[in-house]
Formats: sequence, structure tokens, C-alpha cells
Amino acid sequence: MSLVGGIIIILSYQYIPATQNQVRAMLVALTVADMLTALGYEISSLRWYTIGMKNSTTSDTFCKAQSFLTTFSSMSSFFWTTFIALYLFHCVWFSTDLHVSGSQRLWLHCLAWGLPGVITLVALAYGVLGNNGFALNGVWCWLNKTFADKYGLHWMLLTGKGWEILTYLITASLYISLKIRTFLKRGRHNSYLWNQVSNGLRREDELFCFTWLILYCLRVWGTIRFVIDIIEDGNHLRNSNVEKFKVALLFLQSYGDSAQAFWNFILFCVCDNTVRSFSLNNWISLSNQKQVSTDTADIRSNAEENPDTTLQKNNESQPLLHSSLKLTHSVAHSHQNVVTSV
Repeated sequence: MSLVGGIIIILSYQYIPATQNQVRAMLVALTVADMLTALGYEISSLRWYTIGMKNSTTSDTFCKAQSFLTTFSSMSSFFWTTFIALYLFHCVWFSTDLHVSGSQRLWLHCLAWGLPGVITLVALAYGVLGNNGFALNGVWCWLNKTFADKYGLHWMLLTGKGWEILTYLITASLYISLKIRTFLKRGRHNSYLWNQVSNGLRREDELFCFTWLILYCLRVWGTIRFVIDIIEDGNHLRNSNVEKFKVALLFLQSYGDSAQAFWNFILFCVCDNTVRSFSLNNWISLSNQKQVSTDTADIRSNAEENPDTTLQKNNESQPLLHSSLKLTHSVAHSHQNVVTSV
């Protein structure tokens, strides 16, 4: 569903001119990263079902490739999520239109794609990508390190969890601040819309205030598992009830980590008035065109099957004046023939 939702987000930006602003372009980049993550998790699921649960804990070449893809795309998603929050905060808080030049846009892409790529390549070079025996990764591959390994925690923070927690803190603080400011402004003024504050924003861009909440609801399960594992490793304790709770968290994490593109589709396509109206209008237009084509085809088919009936209908549909003229002409012609005979 994330792949389908991501494609619709990209197409909505491509074909709906009203949505083509800077923040929506950044959303497209975020969607590409989330689609890569969803693709990586789909690959890991297929691998797990293909080779079995026991063999799926090995760090083969396929496992490392999947780990490289999802590690890179997840970090890139965190970067784009943070950049969008910073951009919107600057536009709304300072009531300005933040123009991003071509060179600045290039720098954004270099940071959001380049830095995660460098980190993932370093991890691959040091041989830490892979699987750690189902302890932390789940059915997918991430790192072959555990908390007991030297620098294991450092690698986990560097290749994902550190950036994830940092994204939680930055986006939540920025969006909550914007929401509070918007609420206070609307208490003083009857109308306080984001498109009135900044020319570079649309009214529906206020929906971005909920992205941090979606990120939390989808990603927090893996973070809770991560914290529990740190506590258990520090105390060297294993509780059966806690382990069952971690299994439940694992299922939620398996869904949440790969579902961000789908829920962004719900937020920025289904809940966006511009995108929804455009889609409904085009759907109605296509339905009407299809109905007209069907009716035309039926008329032609009936005309070919019953030509006499069609001719009779055409005659019946002629105006009454035209029929009267034809009758008058026929009577005159008959009178002329009688005179000629006499």
C-alpha cells in the first residue's frame, strides 16, 4: 500500500499545478525515500518466507543488500522530514516566503541523500550490515551487531536510531510550536491561514503539522523495543512477559516502519481539498465520457441491426411542418397529372 500511495503522491504533484510549491516538492523526495524503505521490507519478507525462519537469520549477500537499501532510505526519510519541518517553521513563524534557489536545493539533496549514503557505505565497508540473529532486527536485516559487541550501540545510533530520535525531538518541538502559534493568532484574528502568512504556502499545507504525529505512531514501536533491549542488556535480565511484549512490538514495528508513504498519502491526498477535488472532478469527467461513448455505441449497434426501425424513428422525429410540405407537394403533383390526362 505504501508503494501505491507513494505513486499517487508523486502523480498529484506532477499533474496538479496548484500543489506545485517548494514544500510539496520536498514531500515528493520524502515519498521516494519512504517507498524505497517499503520496497526493502517487502524484499526482506519475501526472503524470510523463501528460505525459512532459521536460515533468514544469516547475513548473506542478499541480506546485506536489503540492509543497505533500508538503512539508507530510512535515514534519508528522517532528513527530509526534518528539512520540511524547518522550512515550514521559518515560513510561518517569521511570516515570510522562503525562496529556495537552485544551488540551495542541490545542497538539500546532497545532505538528504548524500550523508545517509556515506554513512551506509562506511557501515558496509566495516562489515556491520547484516543480521544479528533475530534479536533486534526482526525478520529484516539491519546490523549484525548487538549491544554486547564493541561499538554495537554506537553503530545502531549512527545508522538509524540516533537520527530517528533526533527527528522525533526536532519535528515535535517545531510543529507543536507552530500549532500553538496558529491557535493563538486565530484567537486574536478571525482568519489566520498559512497561505496568508506566506505566499509560498497553500492553506492545506497546515496538514504538515500532523506529520510528526504520524511518524511517532508508526515508528515508536521500534524505538520502544530499542530502549527495552538497552535496559535488559544493562541489567542482564530476561523476563518472559517482557519478551512477549517485545514480540507484539515487533509486529507493530514491521507494519509501521514501512507504512509512512501510505499514511502520507491519506494525509496529503485524501485529506487535501485541492487534490481530492481535482481527483473527483476528473473521475466524474471520465465517467461521463465513458457513458457517452457507451450510449453512442449502443445507438450505432441498434441502427445496424434494425435499419427500418431506425428509419421510421427518424421519420417520426421530423418536424410536422416538413411532413405537411411533403403532403402538399404530393397532392399538387397528382392534380397536375389529372390535368395532363384531360
